Amino acid sequence: MRNRLWPPVLLFAVLAFVVLALPHLLLPAVPQSSVELMRVGLTAAWAIVAFSIVGSVRTRGMGLVRAMPGERRTVVHFGLQILVGVLVIAAFVVVADLWQVSLTGIALGGAVTGVVIGLAAQSMLGNVIAGGMLLSLRPMRVGEWVSLRSWMSGGIDATGRVEEINFFYTVLRENGVRRVVPNSSVVVSTIAADEMQAAYTQTLVLPFSVPPESVASALAPLRRREVVEVRQDSYVLRIEWEGDRQSRAERLEKLVTGLAPAQGGAEQET
Repeated sequence: MRNRLWPPVLLFAVLAFVVLALPHLLLPAVPQSSVELMRVGLTAAWAIVAFSIVGSVRTRGMGLVRAMPGERRTVVHFGLQILVGVLVIAAFVVVADLWQVSLTGIALGGAVTGVVIGLAAQSMLGNVIAGGMLLSLRPMRVGEWVSLRSWMSGGIDATGRVEEINFFYTVLRENGVRRVVPNSSVVVSTIAADEMQAAYTQTLVLPFSVPPESVASALAPLRRREVVEVRQDSYVLRIEWEGDRQSRAERLEKLVTGLAPAQGGAEQET
């Protein structure tokens, strides 16, 4: 259960409380000339620890995302982006408190600056809102093969397999080429999703005499393979592959036929 998210999130909350409380506990005992040095040390230590924890949360979360089927993967990944964003904002709030910076004063005194920043961030906010629409309406899912055509173009704007949908953009991949499309462009495009070309996750029960490398060679191309369970006389291999459904079925049948019935088999697609 190494991919559970609550341990690093709980550690983040506890350390944030400690860092916020330390200045109030140490201030009476620290000479006035050393107060600034104390704040610098606490800020540096908090920055290193906090962003290490945020990185751990993201790494664990991506492990959970990769283990889920495509339909749930998009939702969980979007939730992970929100969690990481909240942790980053909380880290900056702690730093502001260490230096006794009034966030309310900044908000009230920076009206003109806020207008300028708001205008500059208009496209960014548009992408965030569009990302929320893609998540709620689900015109496409992670793993599907899609073609995007906008009203501004007479041809196909972008094609590829949906690899990621985050706050700001959607990632498509085709023949090793990674295309990053802003979400605001995706929501105004006509989306053609080909479910027959979607990526599928499948579980195979195989004997130890059949190494994972030979399975990967027989069923290539595979997006991912992972041994998820080791049994007494066999092991369970989870693969994620793509391509036409008929082609996948033929290759899988050929692989299973080459094995004795007692040696292994294939479970139904998940």
